Amino acid sequence: MKQTHLKWFLAVSLIVNIFLIGAGIGAGIVLKKHMRDFRRPMAMQKDWKDATTGTTQEQRRHVYLLTRDAALSGEADMTKARALRTRAAALAAKDPYDATQLAILSEQARNAENDARSKIENALILNMKELPVRERSFVIRTLLRPSARFNRFVQKDGRPPAEAVADASASR
Repeated sequence: MKQTHLKWFLAVSLIVNIFLIGAGIGAGIVLKKHMRDFRRPMAMQKDWKDATTGTTQEQRRHVYLLTRDAALSGEADMTKARALRTRAAALAAKDPYDATQLAILSEQARNAENDARSKIENALILNMKELPVRERSFVIRTLLRPSARFNRFVQKDGRPPAEAVADASASR
């Protein structure tokens, strides 16, 4: 009888251990995914902390509300851009393929996104006069940061695009 109990105990122990190992692996995968999404805001949090060192809670709240209100001013245009991109994706999935219509939808979506960005930038720029210099410099650095969205496509051999173009024209 004792040997039977030992076999059952080992079987249950094995099942529990397999379950715990699987749960640990799953938790690790989920944590890794969330940490990847969390990295970029951490860099912004450091900039925000540096920019707001020595300011009061009211000043930080003012900058936050200013940024939030500016972002909300462009939300209608961003909604329109998302809808246009959804239409373009649905159109691309159908036959016959209509490149002209896709290009038109893409252009309209890009224009809507640019309208939203310009509303946000203008709202911030117009209201930044109330901010202390430190916060103003943080906001303007964030606004004027160049977009690096497609840089990986234009870099050649790990060099910036300007150097790659210069070398290509010199070799001709």
